[in-house]
Amino acid sequence: STARWNQARAEKIRLLEVRGELPAEVTCPASKVTIKTSEGTIAKKAAFACAACGAAQDVLKSMTGNGGKAPMAAYAVQAVSPKLKASGASYGGRFFSALTESRQLDAAAAEWEARKEDDLNGYWPRAELPEGFKTTYQKIPQHGYKLFADMFNPRQSLVLTQLLKAILEVSPSEYEWETREYVLAAFQQYLRNQTMLCFWNPQRDTIEPHFSNNNYYPKNTPVENCVFGALGRGNWSSCAEGLIESREWATDPWELVSNERLTLEQPSLKAIVSGKSEKVRPGDPLLSGTVRWGSSTELDDIATASVDLVITDPPFGNNVQYAELADFFHVWLRIALKDKYPQLQLELTPKSLEAVDNPVRNPDNPQGYYQQLLTAVWQECARILKPSGILAFTFHHSEDEPWVSVLESLFDAGFYLEAAYPIRSDETKGEGSKPGTFGSQQIEYDIIHVCRKRTEEPKPVSWGRMRREVMADVRQLQAMLENHAKEGLPAADIQVIRRGKALEYFSRHYGKVYVDEGRAISDKGKEPPPVTAEPMTRQFLRTFGSATEMKRDQLQKFLRGTVTTPDDFVQRGWCSEVRKVFTRTHPLDFARAWSGKHRRRLTADLDQALVLVGACFDGSGINASDTLKNEHFKPHVALKPLLEWLQRHGPDQPHRHAASRALSIFNAWQASQAPRPRQMSLFDDDGDYAP
Repeated sequence: STARWNQARAEKIRLLEVRGELPAEVTCPASKVTIKTSEGTIAKKAAFACAACGAAQDVLKSMTGNGGKAPMAAYAVQAVSPKLKASGASYGGRFFSALTESRQLDAAAAEWEARKEDDLNGYWPRAELPEGFKTTYQKIPQHGYKLFADMFNPRQSLVLTQLLKAILEVSPSEYEWETREYVLAAFQQYLRNQTMLCFWNPQRDTIEPHFSNNNYYPKNTPVENCVFGALGRGNWSSCAEGLIESREWATDPWELVSNERLTLEQPSLKAIVSGKSEKVRPGDPLLSGTVRWGSSTELDDIATASVDLVITDPPFGNNVQYAELADFFHVWLRIALKDKYPQLQLELTPKSLEAVDNPVRNPDNPQGYYQQLLTAVWQECARILKPSGILAFTFHHSEDEPWVSVLESLFDAGFYLEAAYPIRSDETKGEGSKPGTFGSQQIEYDIIHVCRKRTEEPKPVSWGRMRREVMADVRQLQAMLENHAKEGLPAADIQVIRRGKALEYFSRHYGKVYVDEGRAISDKGKEPPPVTAEPMTRQFLRTFGSATEMKRDQLQKFLRGTVTTPDDFVQRGWCSEVRKVFTRTHPLDFARAWSGKHRRRLTADLDQALVLVGACFDGSGINASDTLKNEHFKPHVALKPLLEWLQRHGPDQPHRHAASRALSIFNAWQASQAPRPRQMSLFDDDGDYAP
């Protein structure tokens, strides 16, 4: 059936390749059909339009009716002509072509069906996707990926199993086991480049491997990679080349040093260096080390007070679920390594001691479990460190809670923050990069935390004095960094630096910071959004505050380290982007967009608030009470707190007035919904008067 479907599609498939700006209309030279480029079968996100009737249908609902499997078919290939490339043709001799011949695909599918339970049996994983934060919430099984093996099409499965079999069955007399294990590292890299979760990155004009973002999101238009091609990103050849490069680096390591720094120290080099940086070789080969696999809460093989330096990279709250993502590689590698390493006997990665905030595994108190394990890790670090030893780590998160968890556990374990250094966390990827794409984020500052073991009790200090010391340091740092960046620092970067400096001082007086006369410090920050609001709503209101617009790079900085992206806000209709600036949707426009829609769908807390606030603007022509009185409308528990918050923090006076009116209308409606008193009888109705 797969072959028949591929052949039927191949007979009528057409591909138009347009170079340069995409026009409003294109005409197929073969069929003479004119196509509007703004139209297509993708009706909206997670939906498609029926080719016969045009009705929009939800992808997941349609797949459920189809047994949970989304049919996939190839429609185009990218290839390269060596002759055209040699002749200097445009696009480096590369071109796209419609897949008008499916014999290779059909043959691979047939071969896989014939061999998967025969000579390739035992070389591919059978494990099911477990329930988890990255699988349950993102509904991966509903998209048809119930097994890890479902993430690969037949030809990919055929390629991967044969590669793995070749690595394991090659003659021991020809290659030792250590060498074959080394090649497994290339196989691991190739896994993420040869799966149905790869996609095309039009900005880089290359394939984008799986885990480019830390999730398992299914792709509407996946890309299948080549194997032994000489051109292209992530093929087997390039993955294997990485092994050779890493070995060469270990023998003769190098570091990148900025040319600005080089020419400052040695002006004579200015005439011979070009670009931004140069490779500098320190001349000290990488010494052999010990790789240990286990929990950082139990470092029993390391003696107490024997280590000078600990460098670690703690998990960022619930941002990355490392073990869940590692399962993708684990299920394949255990086939090769389970007889060599006891830890790989398990079908999936062990997760009980993973220090992450995971509401699926720890539904009662995920943040508390995360902090508890972090404290145990820091305590073990304190045990093995010498009295003068240093603990260093980098951490960045736009939310306060993960910072609080990490640093409270750090201080509770007996450390204090010796210094906090802002560093560039990313390189600039070019002024021409498009926003919202891979590799386009602007420079952002992270914080390196340098900690020491506490050897004496914290000293009391007043909040006012500590605040003055913090701000003096921040102003000095800000001047230095602004001079370095030449254009000054955006608010998001200043916030990161200020937070790091405040924590540096606060840790020295942990538990002993007072406002006055022994009264402990309290939070004097901005009023946060209501705690009953949905997480996405809280993130949106915390990020925008009372601002009406925000530049894309600023918004990305505030959201860095969270599971939220600017597109999440746009998809909900809360803001829109024009020329790299996100503008908050006016409540009146939002309310008008909801006009005529079924109120049963109006379930999100901020959506409800914006509809009511928008209706209360002067001249809106919308009656807010109509929504409240609709029998299908169910007010969210956070609706009233959100109206109260918007009344105090609206972008301007008209917004705040409208929120105030909406709150009054809601209060009156809510009072009318209260149960009315009913006259009760002293005796029950059936005459049974029990004493």
